[in-house]
Amino acid sequence: MIRFWLVTLTALFLLAPSAAEARKVALIIGNGDYANTSRLVNPANDIRIIAASAKQAGFDDVTVAADLAVNDFQKAMRDFRAKADGAEVAMVYYAGHGIEAQGKNWLIPTDAQLKSDLDLPYEAINLDRLMESVSGAQIRMIILDSCRNNPFGRSWRSGTRAVVNGLAGVEADDVLVIFAAAPGQTAADGTSGNSPFATSLAKHLPQPDMPVQLLGGLIRDDVLKATAGSQRPFVSASITGTPVYLVPRTATANAPAPGNRGGLEELLWKGAMAENSVRGFSAYLAEFPAGKYAGQASENIDRLSKDPGAVIPPVTMVAMKAPAPAVRPAARKLTLSNIRVECVKLTGRLGLGLPDQLFLRFNTGQRFPEGKSEIYSIKKGESRVVPQSFEFDQPVSFQLREFDDIGGSDNIGTIDLGDAPGTFTKTLGGDASDYRVTYTVTLS
Repeated sequence: MIRFWLVTLTALFLLAPSAAEARKVALIIGNGDYANTSRLVNPANDIRIIAASAKQAGFDDVTVAADLAVNDFQKAMRDFRAKADGAEVAMVYYAGHGIEAQGKNWLIPTDAQLKSDLDLPYEAINLDRLMESVSGAQIRMIILDSCRNNPFGRSWRSGTRAVVNGLAGVEADDVLVIFAAAPGQTAADGTSGNSPFATSLAKHLPQPDMPVQLLGGLIRDDVLKATAGSQRPFVSASITGTPVYLVPRTATANAPAPGNRGGLEELLWKGAMAENSVRGFSAYLAEFPAGKYAGQASENIDRLSKDPGAVIPPVTMVAMKAPAPAVRPAARKLTLSNIRVECVKLTGRLGLGLPDQLFLRFNTGQRFPEGKSEIYSIKKGESRVVPQSFEFDQPVSFQLREFDDIGGSDNIGTIDLGDAPGTFTKTLGGDASDYRVTYTVTLS
């Protein structure tokens, strides 16, 4: 039987602020009682601990919804969009079935039948619509404990572009997206009443003195340990590098361990470089007056004071995550180098065979060329070699994107680097063009 309930948690706080006053809002959805496919036991338990954790983390308005049919799912998103508009932080957590098909990610309501992939727009929820529900907030978080197996795709027609397992990575501006498992993987439902992913999220969400940008890395470490390495959470982040604390820092808070201070310094410096303002570099100096970038921060402040439009050259291309505690072995670094992009087939802008205007964009927020409006041109038979390497401390993905004539860009294809060393060649086909991308991955 399809059940729907939408409950605002008032038991924990009798005097909860109104939606207009709320600074942090959360929508917690758990779908488990499916009518036409396998039931999931843990989502009902997962949403309880996540809702309690969100309250503990200072969320003013927490809405919990269970076993949503498609119409109820749409209404919940529409109602939450109004709450998220103007909020400081808006977070959506979803536990339930989720699949990739037609090149998109879909969340599955409990009444879905999905006899064909053509039914998806009518019976499922496009992840893009869920992201729109948080679009009015300053800090936007989408957390998906939904990378279960695809219970419908095996019966779909031949040629359907769908994966049997997991969800695909996404590229979203100004949104922190945390997947329970890497692209193509599935997430464990757990044997203790809660999924390993939900257990870790509930533990870290209210953690004091923890920038939200490090949340995914902390969860990743926990889940890898709990699943003996079989499940690897994945983060797609394109939000400010300036640390954002769900639980405000206080003078009485315990000082972070030296390793965490090092990670915080790198994060704060990365945010200052991205913001490229006197305010950003001053915030770094206020926290780390004798830090390793203190000299350059002072120079940048002087330069920007004289010329507010000055462009500060980047210092590092290292992706940030929470550093491992000292008792653990040092994490391996992944280096991406020797990237070569070759145009195999080209339709070109407006179908006239004009050169494509390309750039690479990583899910960590990095880009090549580095400038936000910089691109490079390429024609059929031509190739382009990226004259630099990139370092990361976790597997990442990058997209080959084509600049369009209206100021946006289209994704030609996405490459998931994985964590295996070697030289690889992948063919990407999208927007009526084909490209062959060769690259080398090394580990240290």
